[in-house]
Amino acid sequence: MNLNGSEWRPTSPSSPSPRARRRLNSLKAPKGSSTPAKRKRRRPHRMATAKTLRETLAFEGVGLHSGERCKVLLHPANLTDDDESIPWRNQAIRCHITVRKGGHVFPARWEFVVDTTRATVLGDGTVKIGTVEHLMAALWMMGITHCVIEVVQGDEIPILDGSALPFVEAIRPHAPPASPNVETRGEGALQLRQADRYLALSFSGETLFGYIHFPEPLGVQAGAFPVADSLTEIAPARTFGFLREVEALRRQGLARGGALENALVIGETGYHNPARFEDEPLRHKLLDVLGDLYLSGVYLPRFTLVAVKPGHALNVQLARMLAQRFGTED
Repeated sequence: MNLNGSEWRPTSPSSPSPRARRRLNSLKAPKGSSTPAKRKRRRPHRMATAKTLRETLAFEGVGLHSGERCKVLLHPANLTDDDESIPWRNQAIRCHITVRKGGHVFPARWEFVVDTTRATVLGDGTVKIGTVEHLMAALWMMGITHCVIEVVQGDEIPILDGSALPFVEAIRPHAPPASPNVETRGEGALQLRQADRYLALSFSGETLFGYIHFPEPLGVQAGAFPVADSLTEIAPARTFGFLREVEALRRQGLARGGALENALVIGETGYHNPARFEDEPLRHKLLDVLGDLYLSGVYLPRFTLVAVKPGHALNVQLARMLAQRFGTED
């Protein structure tokens, strides 16, 4: 480095390499010009970064399926030792989200999924924690890659209003600001098909495509939503169910905490209570996919997702494929 204003001279007698000469020639002024040619300025590439909460948050309410009172605490996690980017175009973050109940601690990862009947359930062989997908979706939407989910009462994440919105609203004031204009640069895709169900995840673009088909009166719903609008277009969508199925589900030990206050109920002729969106069931299905996909242990800020008649079991299989693609398996 020259600090005294004198002319710089090479310290080595060797001539520049051919590559260096080409680089120097590209910077020379064009013929007839007395000023050097201007280099085209590249737009800076913004990287995704690992993030945690600023303080502990508490959530309390009924469990959707158990009907019991549930309480969870969301704790910050230390980033100094495990803040780690996956070296794939600097666009993926290896997540460290763990579940704790009493003396049991295990990762919120696809390997610990023990049930996918009407919800995603995590467990370590002794304890089980149900309905984790809405909270996981909220963590992804807020860019939280490191935290501890401590279950202090019950065996389920509280259903709250049936969507991810209460989690998002509580996390937002205590989360680091989002990185603006994070670019997506990637190639390839993951695809998964099971009968008439189909999931695909592309590492380029930023759109969520969804398609569902249920018996009438719900029928077919399809739509596309920008990934960047997930907080407003996907997070508020509530879980839904058919009125005709309620009694059968409760005999199976499911939906015991379901109510008009935490679910969109579909009757014989249409929605039994007011919908937040005309296609709210479709949006909630995409919400479930996002939450289940975050069990991969990989944070991707931008991607394209195609979900045709998705379900928790298929979602978790895609999470496994994503984990294998990025080498985050333990």
